[in-house]
Amino acid sequence: MLNFTVMTNAIIPVSKYTSLVVVLVCLFDGHINAQTYKMRENWYFGSQLSIVSFFGDLSVHDFDPVRKLTEESDLAWGFLAGKSINRLIDTRIYYNHGHMRGSNAGLDMYFSNDFNEFCLGTTLNLSRLIKPASNSRLTIAASAGLGLNFYRSIKYSITDGSYLSSEGFSQEKNPVGEASSALVVPLGLELNYHPGKNWMYLLGFSFRMHNQDLLDSHIGSTGISDRYSLLSIGCSYIVNPKKKKPKQKIPGVPESF
Repeated sequence: MLNFTVMTNAIIPVSKYTSLVVVLVCLFDGHINAQTYKMRENWYFGSQLSIVSFFGDLSVHDFDPVRKLTEESDLAWGFLAGKSINRLIDTRIYYNHGHMRGSNAGLDMYFSNDFNEFCLGTTLNLSRLIKPASNSRLTIAASAGLGLNFYRSIKYSITDGSYLSSEGFSQEKNPVGEASSALVVPLGLELNYHPGKNWMYLLGFSFRMHNQDLLDSHIGSTGISDRYSLLSIGCSYIVNPKKKKPKQKIPGVPESF
């Protein structure tokens, strides 16, 4: 009898919390579906410029931002196309072309890398999630995605500049065969600003997790795959932005009410 009572007391609170979670999820889901944009609304197309920072065996300034930017970072440019599903969620595809570099004096090695990245991603507007009624032009969003990175890399000796190894390059740094490829998982945050209904400016940071350890043409002893990050600034044009519905007038009630 004691065991039955204890079990009953344990089950009842869990059941209450479970019911509450289910109700909240249903309300949240209904809130989102009720505001879903039409298929023709809120498409956008844009471009961006990024600073690419490498993290791996041939990088030693991961905790020194100044030297990270000046010695282990390079540039990338890209395009994106997306659609707002509702006020909270966007889906997009994007392409980035750029370069990476890094070195490790302890290993007497440095490398350079050319890459092309294709990703499918989504964003969640955190500002509107926290304040659903907010119409602020400045918002913060979380981003995530999945894609492929096609790259060619080459590694040299710091001491005499001699060729050591490469992925997709000859010793003369000419492309050879097909580029190497690997999965990439971007996770990040964005700051979006809407100066008007048709334009959006973006400042974002995204960390790219990678499933290969050859971005620098070097397999280290840590067993940790190479990683890289993108600090991006961009601009997008919004096609057919959703129009705000005019307030309905209630008979007998002043407009200023």
